Amino acid sequence: MRRLNSKKSAAIALVEAAYSLLADEAAWLEGVLEAALPVTGNAVFASGMIYSRPPGARSARVQTWKHVGARDHMKRAAREYARKVPTDLERIWLGAGTANTVSQISPESRQLCQSFAAKTGLAADALLLNALDPDGRGASVAMWLPVETELKRDERERWRQLGAHLTAGHRVRRAVASLNSDSTALPCGAEAVVDPTTFHVVDAAGPGKDRKVVETLRDSARRVDRARGNMRTTNPDEALETWWALVRGRWSMLDWFDSDGRRFVLGIPNPPKLGDPRGLTEREHQVATYAALGESGKMIGYRLGISKSTVSNALDGAMHKFGVKTQPQLAGKMRGFARPFNDTNENR
Repeated sequence: MRRLNSKKSAAIALVEAAYSLLADEAAWLEGVLEAALPVTGNAVFASGMIYSRPPGARSARVQTWKHVGARDHMKRAAREYARKVPTDLERIWLGAGTANTVSQISPESRQLCQSFAAKTGLAADALLLNALDPDGRGASVAMWLPVETELKRDERERWRQLGAHLTAGHRVRRAVASLNSDSTALPCGAEAVVDPTTFHVVDAAGPGKDRKVVETLRDSARRVDRARGNMRTTNPDEALETWWALVRGRWSMLDWFDSDGRRFVLGIPNPPKLGDPRGLTEREHQVATYAALGESGKMIGYRLGISKSTVSNALDGAMHKFGVKTQPQLAGKMRGFARPFNDTNENR
């Protein structure tokens, strides 16, 4: 079994693609796929799906398909393969934070890979990366691989981090697209505008005016700037670790250019949409939701941009309020959130 031939230095380019606001949704997904291919190193082609959730719908459903590096027969084969995935197996594949090769997820998944390879000769495996919010909206990406491949633990963690950025990037795009430009004081609904040459907050609104928030967002802008600089090639693992997917569970940091072409960094509100908090604080609700979905404390901290101690304290608080002592018990209490995908295969 082969190890993945990852190109770590390309990871930050994928994060940058995740936060692009310039393209429509289909073009955004295509840009993400183009940026993802070099990170895998030896992928044959890449496929991606965007899941939406219309108002009143019980679950999310596939809205957009895109392929990069694939000829027509490859596209047809990929979609036919997706249609044959049993619903219970799809539920596992679309679990929050899934980042693994399909062959390694389960024995049934491996059989599907072997069948696909035997019938098409196109690929023997796929690296599956999910970027879905708990309500099922977001994106799912597959990089098709020539041979059965195993991810090492550190590789899975790296891809989960990339998935956290794709999730946040798609969510902030939805938030900005839904804004009424006349109702927001700052561009894109931002709560802070940072000058990246001095890292001073030059304008702020709402919570962005708080002194502690200002310092937090300035520090985050510095961290992102370091990650996007020489560190992306000299120490790509540290660059990815440095650029958290959110800031204090609320803000995403995105580039914005004014009418004169001057670059600024916006702190845009982008908290996960989680539904009924069930008596929990916002932080407890965030942490408990992702813990119930099986994410580690380290990954939750990275996804939300909070410290390990903050994750631990929020988890303890949620478990105390629910009167439970273990994470499986907490998961039981947290049931009732939206299912992450449509219960039928009709829209694949």
